[in-house]
Amino acid sequence: MTDSSDRHDMTHGFTSEHDETHRPIKWRIPPACFLLAAVATVAVPALGMSEPAANAPSKEEADGIIFERQNLMLQISKDSELLGEIAAGIKPPDKLAEVTKSISDSAEAAKAAFEPNVPGGRSKPEVWSNWTDYSRRMDEFSANARHLAELGAKGDLSGVTNALGSALPCKECHDVYRGPKK
Repeated sequence: MTDSSDRHDMTHGFTSEHDETHRPIKWRIPPACFLLAAVATVAVPALGMSEPAANAPSKEEADGIIFERQNLMLQISKDSELLGEIAAGIKPPDKLAEVTKSISDSAEAAKAAFEPNVPGGRSKPEVWSNWTDYSRRMDEFSANARHLAELGAKGDLSGVTNALGSALPCKECHDVYRGPKK
């Protein structure tokens, strides 16, 4: 029933047993293939390469991800505007702690919202092709926004005002990673 000799396919390196009809009964994969698969599993994500298309989100999921990012950025913009008015003395400082905490929370959530490689909105493809730089910028933004929130929680309006430039690097990042309004 089973041909006792194994046949070796020299072009692919796979070995199979055949029955008398010469149809494969089972395949044995060479150990080198397992090593190659293990290396690819580790190397592909480490190099920042995209997941296979099979893991791509559906259109509805992608739209939801883009919507979340846009809302986070809109909230940061509104909070930054209010903070600017507080720092300028146009608005009273009674919401200083609240607005700086909101900026900090939104900055932290923003990086996570951009982690899925879902182009759209005003985000340029460079967000993902230059992920190392983009994520570094987002980490710095988040850390600086946390510091701003700590100052705001203490009611330190002078400290918040002095930290605004480094805490809100919006333009520098947007110049590189955000496209024009459509």
